[in-house]
Amino acid sequence: MIAVVGAVLVEVDVRLMPPKRDVELQKKQDEEALRQAGIDPAGNDRSAGGQKLEGFSQYYERTMRQQASENYWNEVGAGGNQFGGYDPVVAEKDTEIRVSNSGCAYNVARYLASDHKKEVAFLSVVGDDAFGLAARCELENAGVDTAGIKVTACSTPVSVEIHNIIGELQFQRENSTAMEMLTPQMIDECAAILEEADAIVVDGTVPAETLNYISDRYSDKSRIFFDPGSIAGGSRFAESKLKAYCVLPGRMEAEAMSGQQVLGMDQLMAAGDAFEERGVERVIITLKGGGLYYKEGTQSGLIKPERKLTFAETKGAGDVLTAAVVAASKGEEKLEVAAGAGMEAAAEFLKDVIDERPY
Repeated sequence: MIAVVGAVLVEVDVRLMPPKRDVELQKKQDEEALRQAGIDPAGNDRSAGGQKLEGFSQYYERTMRQQASENYWNEVGAGGNQFGGYDPVVAEKDTEIRVSNSGCAYNVARYLASDHKKEVAFLSVVGDDAFGLAARCELENAGVDTAGIKVTACSTPVSVEIHNIIGELQFQRENSTAMEMLTPQMIDECAAILEEADAIVVDGTVPAETLNYISDRYSDKSRIFFDPGSIAGGSRFAESKLKAYCVLPGRMEAEAMSGQQVLGMDQLMAAGDAFEERGVERVIITLKGGGLYYKEGTQSGLIKPERKLTFAETKGAGDVLTAAVVAASKGEEKLEVAAGAGMEAAAEFLKDVIDERPY
């Protein structure tokens, strides 16, 4: 059985769009500017003896995206404000809002149960609200044992991200107070679950004190996998004394965990050595859109994807990879085998992603 310890995080993704009335206003302003320059919006340059030029409709389509972006940052839109010029109230009908249950540990537990058919128990804290109920139902539908989830009077952790018209993060706030309740005492309350686990997966939302407690109690009995899930989670690992069997950070998370820059191959190897000195047996560092680096003892290498993604959003692929690596890690096979399984799972997850600039 695999025990997964970490956060349930409700993600609210908001994409602000420019109000249509502002786009029309901008169009009229552009048309008037053309007239003042002596260019007929229909395509005739009156000041150049009737020479046929680009029509206004083509001109506008060609420049609208660029001007919309400039207006956003220059606060030309309705009511100028901290979000870049567009009043969220005015833009309400054009705003894209997506709400989903997420969190590194949450996703890994769900993938292990649904995609890899593993027996999985999830330990976490949620609120007695609709978000917490929905998360538990989704986990149970995937086949995850939720007996280790503590329901409290606080709210389920929520992350709100507001992106501008071209997809850049403009505003982010997170309420993760509930994770402070994931204490050593709660781990003791779930001892029966953890004693049966042959692998324990923890993410970077777990408090450092609790990471230390899990390490002290279970590192000699179970293989502990650590996925930081964020740069902050990597810093929490650095603060703790967690003795992990395998760590699975991204490049920037590896920097926070190891305290050193991780860019080229030499630095990847140095980070791997630093983790090994701390007692980590297996290291996998994922490289956004560009594969992964693995190290176990004297064996190390790069696994590159068949399809390299330069611009595409790869969010979520890391959790898919972690679940696949944990599922494939039986202890006796080489790390390269498990890492390869992780790469295949991530590639399948990203196969329909279009690799192009978001703007």
